[in-house]
Amino acid sequence: MNYSVRELESLRPLLRGDLRFSVQEHGDERSCVIEDAAASKFYRVGFDEYRFFRSLDGTQTVAAILSRLARDAKGEAYSEHEALQMLRWLKDNHLIAVESERAKTDSEQNQRAMKSAVTWLNPLIVRIPLGRPDRFFAWLAARMKPLLGGFGLLVWLAVVSFGAAQVAVEWPRFARGFDQILGRNNWLWLGLVWACLKVLHELGHGVFCRHYGARVREVGAIFVMFVPMGYVDATASIGIASKWKRIVVACAGMYVELFIAALAAWWWSNTPEGELATVLHDAVVTGSVLTLFFNANPLMRFDGYYILGDLLGIPNLSTRSRSWFQRFAAWCLLGAKKLRPAFPASREEWVVALYGVCSWAWQILVLAGLLLGATVLLKGGGLLLAAVAAIAWIVLPLVMFARQLASMAHGVSGGLVLRACIVAGLAGLALFFPYRKTVVAPGVIEFADTRILRAECPGFVEKIHVHDGDVVAAGTLLIELRNDEVASGFARTERNVEAQEQRTRHAYSREDVSAYQTELSKLDGLKSGLAQNKLYLGTLSIRAPIAGRISGRLLPQMAGSFMQSGSEILRIGETTGREIKVAVAQSAEPHFRTALGQPVAVRVEGREVMLAGILKNFAGEASRTIPHAALTAPADGPLPVRRTEEATQDAAKFELADPHFTATVGLPAEAAGLADGELARVKFRSTQSVTLFNELRSAVAGWTRKFGG
Repeated sequence: MNYSVRELESLRPLLRGDLRFSVQEHGDERSCVIEDAAASKFYRVGFDEYRFFRSLDGTQTVAAILSRLARDAKGEAYSEHEALQMLRWLKDNHLIAVESERAKTDSEQNQRAMKSAVTWLNPLIVRIPLGRPDRFFAWLAARMKPLLGGFGLLVWLAVVSFGAAQVAVEWPRFARGFDQILGRNNWLWLGLVWACLKVLHELGHGVFCRHYGARVREVGAIFVMFVPMGYVDATASIGIASKWKRIVVACAGMYVELFIAALAAWWWSNTPEGELATVLHDAVVTGSVLTLFFNANPLMRFDGYYILGDLLGIPNLSTRSRSWFQRFAAWCLLGAKKLRPAFPASREEWVVALYGVCSWAWQILVLAGLLLGATVLLKGGGLLLAAVAAIAWIVLPLVMFARQLASMAHGVSGGLVLRACIVAGLAGLALFFPYRKTVVAPGVIEFADTRILRAECPGFVEKIHVHDGDVVAAGTLLIELRNDEVASGFARTERNVEAQEQRTRHAYSREDVSAYQTELSKLDGLKSGLAQNKLYLGTLSIRAPIAGRISGRLLPQMAGSFMQSGSEILRIGETTGREIKVAVAQSAEPHFRTALGQPVAVRVEGREVMLAGILKNFAGEASRTIPHAALTAPADGPLPVRRTEEATQDAAKFELADPHFTATVGLPAEAAGLADGELARVKFRSTQSVTLFNELRSAVAGWTRKFGG
């Protein structure tokens, strides 16, 4: 059906009778939401358009309607051309009753087929409808009504405030839990917690939506990278007249998740370390940090987007922003003045333009993250799925955009190929242009020539003769350990030696040469064992191997504790010189190797001075051995740790979560005042050139090693 100006005097269009209208206010402006229940779609139009549409009752001609509206508006009304545009819009969206057959042009069919392909070819996001739960939510909202008003809000504020206070009080313990949240042993629990919270999230949307009178059309499951989540179709809330009620419906899911997270935080604070505490920590993080990051993010068409649109009073923000950005991109590529978007002249136009740019950048980031996640978490199969998803998310949209460009290019002089080559060249330059990166690594201050004193013979700390910072001479007794089992074994060996000496003398007195040689051989063996036992027992007395300064902040807490064999007891180093032990990530290893003997910049945390050091040496192999306790996350350092396989419930042993190399940086004489254990950062400009492409590839490889198995 094609309308023309000549038909306006006889045309009597009829609007579909099953459409619903809701008049809303956005600041000083009024608008109307049209609900197409049959297609589960909503359209927002201006109030003047609403008056025109409501007049299409099938009895009046369009010309008569325009004349009446002109009289009511005192001469200000739509032109015939504008009326035709609105009728075409109604026709295209199948809102006119005579459009029963919904005839489509070839271009409309192609566009619809392309959009359908984008949906069905995407294997990483699959949506499965499960039912129409409006009656269930009506029943649930009626029974929860006392909690959906002011009283429920007060309870929510009290619980969330209490939960936040519990986390703040035990923040060091809570922060340590982040190191294990993506551990392989936690994936199943994290996924279950995420799925359960998202079900409650969607229930919150449905209950509040029905509480304010809007219908809940559908519930179902949505699989994102095969992670199951629920969804509730609460789009009918767009027809609620009050914008504050619409905002409440949009906030309802986060409202519920934050409440659950607060309860989990209280439970977590009263639970000792263990599997239950880990699950509760997952619930707190997922229900607070993750839900705010994703659902409250206005750049994604989740809750935050609808909240922002209602707060700003800008309907169809995403559609308008996308249209502006596509026009801007077309102008950049074609260079035609007629395609140049108008410069923003009002606050609303600035918001539309900025939102278009920011949402485009965010979508690219999310797309890259999902594709990367598929390739890493799903391993080999993920590569195939990522390739299919890339076709759906990148290739097909680019084909659609190219068709739009082709239609826009009619009557426009050339330059598309040249501009496209320039854009591709700039992108390639950004990815492959070599540059020298700045390398940064964490380190800890140590005394020069630091010796680590470890327990050779296990035992309980009996006496501590020194304090942290004491200056001692070589051979000074520092700590005495006690091991009753080793001591009794040494005494037993002494008694065996004495008894063997008597047997040897007795054989000698009998002048039995053969018996004497046998007993003498036994005596030599016992004496050799006694000497070894004496040396081993002597290691219970820890002495200074060199003259220097003691470093042991935990010495006062060691009294009475049991030290395993190999456990670090304290450190001793030179009294004047200082150096830095640096933990070098595997990605920074080639840069450190080529920088040996080169100057580096050192910044000590908590001090404003910048020192100059020299990179003295570099360890040959990466290791999970903790280079210094001050560098680990439990001591508020930068390096995450994990329990070793040998760790038990009574004796926890830790190692670095990721292997690191170690390097040593020598410091100048003015660093003599630095204390052992102070954290520092080492920084230098690498002599090796890198590219952004190689850096991204290294990051992907690191993720694969860490999470891909």
